[in-house]
Amino acid sequence: MRYHHPMSLANKITIGRSLLIAPTVVCLLMGYRTIALILFGIACAGDVLDGMVARARNEITTLGKVLDPAADKALYVALFSSLYVMGELPTLAFVLFLIPQVALGLGAFVLRFGKRAVQSARITGKVASCVSFIALSFLIADWPAAIEILYAAIGLTYIASFDYLVGALRIQSKVS
Repeated sequence: MRYHHPMSLANKITIGRSLLIAPTVVCLLMGYRTIALILFGIACAGDVLDGMVARARNEITTLGKVLDPAADKALYVALFSSLYVMGELPTLAFVLFLIPQVALGLGAFVLRFGKRAVQSARITGKVASCVSFIALSFLIADWPAAIEILYAAIGLTYIASFDYLVGALRIQSKVS
């Protein structure tokens, strides 16, 4: 793989979608659910786009491998926190959602800065993220079955977390 400047087009897209987090949260908190849903959709489309651009242009960077999941976590945690504060999420669902998000974030941080390694996205994480996107879309739009989809997303996130843990342990054993 060739060396690429860390500010590749894909990384710029990731930063751009990160900039949508605050306006999305503000719109949601102010009751502009349709606008919040549109901004959330754009941010999630940006997540798909940045990965496609990185692969198509052979611009997969360490910065991108760190920024992309950080942007995802920031978006999801901000929106779930907002919905919780608004009284639209049961405490159990909110706590169960936060635990793997914090664990995955800390695990990625330890790998990156402790072992100088970065774990690539895994299919289990992509599936959990997709179902989380659907759950959040339903929650933002206030559609029926939102909470049930959310619990499915939470279950898949725990499965993905276990998969990432296994991957991290493999990386750690190779780096040590």
